[in-house]
Parts: sequence; C-alpha cells; structure tokens
Amino acid sequence: MQSDVPNPYQAPAAIAAPQGLPPRLEAAAVDTTALFAPPALKLVVMSSCTFGLYVLYWFYCNWKAIKLIDRPDVMPFWRALFSPIWAYSCFKAMAGIAEGRRRSLGFSPGALAISYFLLNLASRLPDPYWVLSFLIFVPLLPVNSLARAYNQAERIGDPVADEYSVWNWLAIVFGGGVLLLLLLGLMLPDTSY
Repeated sequence: MQSDVPNPYQAPAAIAAPQGLPPRLEAAAVDTTALFAPPALKLVVMSSCTFGLYVLYWFYCNWKAIKLIDRPDVMPFWRALFSPIWAYSCFKAMAGIAEGRRRSLGFSPGALAISYFLLNLASRLPDPYWVLSFLIFVPLLPVNSLARAYNQAERIGDPVADEYSVWNWLAIVFGGGVLLLLLLGLMLPDTSY
C-alpha cells in the first residue's frame, strides 16, 4: 500500500543540470584562438636568416588570430604587408587580448611601434649603418613574450610556432649562409682603390 505522502526521511533529489552553456559562453569556451608566439630564439634566428620576412609572417599570423578573437573586419595580409604602419594597432590589440588574463605588456605599444618603424627605416641608411635593420625583431620580443604567457594561461598552443619545420631549416641553412657571407663582406677591408 503506497501513500501519496512524501517520506520525510528520503534524501533530496538532485536538480538536473542545464543542458549546455548559453550560446555566447559556449562559443567562447570552444573558440579560444592561440596568438602566434614562437620561442624568442626562433623569432631571432628566423628573422635574421630570412632578412626580416619572418617578421611579416609573425604579423600575418597574429593579425589572423586578432581577426578570429576580436576584430572580424581586419584583413591580415594587408596589415602584415604594411606592418610599419599597423604595428601599433597589432601591439595594442594583442595587449588588450592578454589583459583579460591579467597579463600586461612591459613596454608601451606606442614606443614599440615607433622603434619598429625606425628599424624599418634603418634599412635606408648608408653602409654600414643599414645593418641596424637586422634588429627589426627587437620590438617584437616583449609582445611575443606576452603572447606566449597568454597562450600558456589559456592552455592553448601552436605547434607550428614552437617547432622548426623543414622550411624553417631550409631558410636557416641558405639564408644563414647568405647572412654570414654578407657580414663577412662588411668586415673585410675595401680593396677597390
């Protein structure tokens, strides 16, 4: 004989969990995009051996990430190609993305962008001062470090950024060889008189 009176000694029933997250939170949880942040040594070596082309690739990859995370109206290829003009926007956007994880850029994005622009202009200097343009990667190092810290905090990574590919090794071997010959030629005395 069963009665309709509830048992006062029965354990309470668990409340059913809601099915899924709200759409905005679900999208944010699934769509976490890594910023392109290779190790500092790789950034230095690849930038030097490719005569600055790797810096354009760095900007392109990060503009793609910024487009996915924050700004869908961005055209990554053109922003990377004109990186001396758009460096400030890139540095500021990357700093803004990382601030969400309590990470901050150690330098002003404006100061880094100005130094990047001036190092680009250094390629127009007369011999031997144009060699300063090989330091084009220096303003990227603090931003790259911030991006690596952001990726680690989000527990996301980019194996392409961390490892050396076959193309990277080819660029290091051939570009590094040309770079060594170039530097050797700058150190040798001029005997054309």
